[in-house]
Amino acid sequence: MEKPRVHNFAERLPERFPGQVKLNEPLRDYTTYHVGGPAAALCSPATRQDLQRLVAECSGENIPFFILGSGSNLLVHDSGVQMVVIRLDRCCSEITHQGYEVYAGSGALVSALVGYCEENNLAGLDFMSGIPGTVGGALHMNAGAFVGEIGDRVVHIDALMRSGDSVTIRGEQAGFGYRRAINLQNKTLVGCKLQMLDGSKTDLERARQNYLERRASKQPLEYGSCGSVFKRPPGNYAGVLIEKAGCKGMRVGGAMVSTKHANFIVNYDGAKAADIYRLIGDVQYEVYRRFGVWLELEVKLLGFSTEEMKRVRGPHE
Repeated sequence: MEKPRVHNFAERLPERFPGQVKLNEPLRDYTTYHVGGPAAALCSPATRQDLQRLVAECSGENIPFFILGSGSNLLVHDSGVQMVVIRLDRCCSEITHQGYEVYAGSGALVSALVGYCEENNLAGLDFMSGIPGTVGGALHMNAGAFVGEIGDRVVHIDALMRSGDSVTIRGEQAGFGYRRAINLQNKTLVGCKLQMLDGSKTDLERARQNYLERRASKQPLEYGSCGSVFKRPPGNYAGVLIEKAGCKGMRVGGAMVSTKHANFIVNYDGAKAADIYRLIGDVQYEVYRRFGVWLELEVKLLGFSTEEMKRVRGPHE
């Protein structure tokens, strides 16, 4: 049988990008759910120039690619993905500041950014304490909690178009909204400049500890999960609807709706991606049956078929 085009392309990458490519690499070790089959190639470009060249080459040969952060908001299919998966931890993880402006690479962890700001007496992002993932992922979904969102702080974002061409997007052009940034989709985010406020390390440390304690008291941090599975529906909370629908503790295989926070589906006992996917659909159906509300996914599904995606997108799509 002839190899898929993506695999032929992938096999040429180690020579083009020495020391930066792993072929047929399982993705379970790169996601917080600890599930997922192999990618045709997993690439970690060493420099921004390498990243730009890789994106351009994928686009030029019409090869699908996906930017993978820390895998904290992602469910990867058990059979893997027929695409090139790119990580930015080597080429885009710097954090610097001048005055009250901080520049953070998209591959930097949110926790590292929060810690950097705390050390340098820069306030404005302490509410993100405990949010998993990378800066790039946080920008794509306008991550936030309690009192704010990262989009509130963005001055501009450096990105690559699908062609590999560089572009700078001002904060007000990003289209930030609740758990979305509509004008950042289909772009590879490289880094961002953030406008911070004057703060005190002592106060910021106290705030961080408070946010971490609040998270630990409400969230099942002892199990693998993607964080919140569903977005908040208008005028309500996903966790409240799931609990009222009687889904708390519901299981499929090794996956379970958390008994601590109903909007978390956890890898309770060696779950497969198929278990988690089925449980997502079962929860959506029960909530819809009881309340007429179809819960929209916050978690991103990767490698799932059109039919599988159709099931979780709801009866009206």
